[in-house]
Amino acid sequence: MRSLNDHALYSLYKKSLKSGIFWYVRFWDESLKKYAHSRSTGILVEGKRERHREAEEAAKVMLPRICFNTSERSFIDYLRDFWTPESRYVRECALVKKRPLSSYYIRMNHDDVRRHLEVFPGFLGITLHELTAGKIRDWMLWMSEKGLSGRRINSVLQSMRVAVRYAIEREEIENDPFKKVHEATEQRKEKGILSIVEVKKLLSTPIQDLYSRLAILLGLLCGMRRGEVRGLLWGDLKDGLIHLCHNYQDSDGLKGPKCGSLRTIPIPQSVQSLIESIKTIIGEPETSSFVFIRPTDERIPLSNNFFRYALERELTAIGIPGEWRRKEKAPDGYVNEQKQRNLTFHGLRHTFVTLGRLAGITDLEIQALAGHKDATMMNYYSHAEQVLDFTSAKEKLEKAVG
Repeated sequence: MRSLNDHALYSLYKKSLKSGIFWYVRFWDESLKKYAHSRSTGILVEGKRERHREAEEAAKVMLPRICFNTSERSFIDYLRDFWTPESRYVRECALVKKRPLSSYYIRMNHDDVRRHLEVFPGFLGITLHELTAGKIRDWMLWMSEKGLSGRRINSVLQSMRVAVRYAIEREEIENDPFKKVHEATEQRKEKGILSIVEVKKLLSTPIQDLYSRLAILLGLLCGMRRGEVRGLLWGDLKDGLIHLCHNYQDSDGLKGPKCGSLRTIPIPQSVQSLIESIKTIIGEPETSSFVFIRPTDERIPLSNNFFRYALERELTAIGIPGEWRRKEKAPDGYVNEQKQRNLTFHGLRHTFVTLGRLAGITDLEIQALAGHKDATMMNYYSHAEQVLDFTSAKEKLEKAVG
């Protein structure tokens, strides 16, 4: 029986964050005679039993690595703390750089630490200062032998690299162990795009559903991402232009566009006609309402599944078959051409860029319209909208598709 002077090795508690309520754990520090060293378990409080058992297991795994008698944190603890909503890095991105990270992205990296890094024997017990290129490469080999793909390894590798280089920037460690670490070879499947003939066929095919056709054309002729289409408000459509300033993600709700790519896009006539047809049916909408509003809940837009099925429906209508969804068995030799060609909603942006180049729109204009930015061309991208001739770009794009 535990005496009055004994203490539990750790204590679980709940902490409410913007992204939800999470289980946290405090560990007993005998030298301080109090619970200290608070850590996030990364486990959401949800369900009938609130996932308490999972939080308990996470605390037990963390316990052996908690350093009570040294100021140096273990490498794994550093990563776990780094990828939490309240970490210094996450707050700096939001408040200083004005480029907040999505809660989904933070949670994904935190889960990667738990599933793929803390289980590697070579990382157990080492501090951030003791991390070497050799240990990282050993981890890559270990994960490859367990069947993890090159793309997945590189994704987790990035979780480590961002955290370590942030420590270097803060002069908390001197050497960069990633200098001699190369990414794993990936076998990426190229995004499929539609040909000009297929685009013309799509534009001339009878409309089955106004919203489905509008969603596809916003990606195809306006270069919009799915989250940007979901976040589109009626108030964003003014004077024949889309003032793109929103993005909707289930984990974060309505926010700014990805990578801060605020931009203005000319509305092609085929898209404008669909917009007017929808207005004729629903009446004059509120400017703060979603264009793709969910009938059962006006506070949120249509789900990701709607856009996936919309694409499948529209492509099937022009003779590019997708998944067989009928009750009877698919005929012999049936091919899911959409999957085979890797035609996705995001691939519509690839088609948009290709069409733009074929139409004679300059790369500078295309980059401004699509919201593409990188370190070398950022200045050009940032100022391109100021000199962009929207009327000319619109005419060239419409001419390319007839």
